Amino acid sequence: MTDNIRDMFSKMNDDTRSQAIKCIKSEFNITSSSRIRNAWLIGGRIPTEHQESIVKMFQILLRKQDLGIREMRVNF
Repeated sequence: MTDNIRDMFSKMNDDTRSQAIKCIKSEFNITSSSRIRNAWLIGGRIPTEHQESIVKMFQILLRKQDLGIREMRVNF
């Protein structure tokens, strides 16, 4: 599951990545953004009990990102 999370994180743009880290910080009461980014998301050391929640969170964020990109294309 960590590979799936890392793959989804790599598909996020900078704004969505920031939102993802903020959501994880809030959801799991973690203060360090760099710990989440480096250890959890890049390093793949996501606690097993949090993985399912993170997958759902990332799916929602990627859906929002995709919808935002589609809206920009339509507005031009």
